[in-house]
Amino acid sequence: MKKAKQRQAKASKAKDPDLDSILEGLLDQKERGATLSPVQKYCALLSCVTAQALPEVAEKIVLRALKEKVSPLEIREIVYQCAPYVGIGRVRETMEGVNDAFKEAHISLPLPTATTVTDKNRRESGEQMVMKLNGDRMKQILSQVPKDEYDFCFGNFYTRSGLSLKDRELVVFGAIATLGGCEAQLRSHIGANLREGTTKAQLVNALRVMLPYLGFPRTLNAMNQVSQMTKDSK
Repeated sequence: MKKAKQRQAKASKAKDPDLDSILEGLLDQKERGATLSPVQKYCALLSCVTAQALPEVAEKIVLRALKEKVSPLEIREIVYQCAPYVGIGRVRETMEGVNDAFKEAHISLPLPTATTVTDKNRRESGEQMVMKLNGDRMKQILSQVPKDEYDFCFGNFYTRSGLSLKDRELVVFGAIATLGGCEAQLRSHIGANLREGTTKAQLVNALRVMLPYLGFPRTLNAMNQVSQMTKDSK
């Protein structure tokens, strides 16, 4: 609560109407997010601000998302899904802003758990999820990776309810694009998105939605990776 008040006080002192006006225009997603559902738009936008640990921005974006009928559980799961890729610290910090928005919207906390695994089946469930996303080509790769590493990523997060696997992959795409310098991992998850049914146009629109917080260099770099991976796609 103290941190929330500090953020609100800081925000009230840092009024910049010109910049706020520009940002409001950029966040109008009707054209730039034309091929995306409301949930997909916020998968992109929230993954971007989570990768940068921007709780104040997340608070404003969550209030927008709630008005567009994105559920609190979907919002929370978008942020949680970023954890294996950007680190739990950034997720925790972003969730402070998310929870402040929930409180402002009179949403009871904590939200119901979305965990679907136990300590007994987490590893097996994680392995199954990896194979589902990547196919047989992962068998050799997995044999060289300590099991607790993909157990953490796939067993703990991809198995959660509240957000589809397709949308989770879009979240991961957005988070990795925001980090920058992770081209091999970005290409891997572009491939996973395509296999889950996300189109080239949707990946491009996700980047366009993220642009105000992602910036042009990383946006263009990620678009280039999408183009290379989808040369024969529309």
